[in-house]
Amino acid sequence: MFPNVTIKDVKLKFGSLVKLLRKKQNLTQEELGNKLNLSRITIQNLESGKNATMDTMFIVMQYFEILNSFYGQIETEITNSSYGSLY
Repeated sequence: MFPNVTIKDVKLKFGSLVKLLRKKQNLTQEELGNKLNLSRITIQNLESGKNATMDTMFIVMQYFEILNSFYGQIETEITNSSYGSLY
């Protein structure tokens, strides 16, 4: 569907989304970090597309209420795909 999408592309898009959602709520990076028990630097790095842990990404997704949508996409992919045994 999206040929040649790189991990870097996804990190940058996710960072842009986080920044957009944060600004829609009129939050600074510091304020968002405080709400999520994360540092301002962690939020800054996430928004810049720098390495973030999956836990950090999931915490932010949950806060902005997009985690359910992500989970639903995973469920749909599993349901619609037939994977043979890996063993």
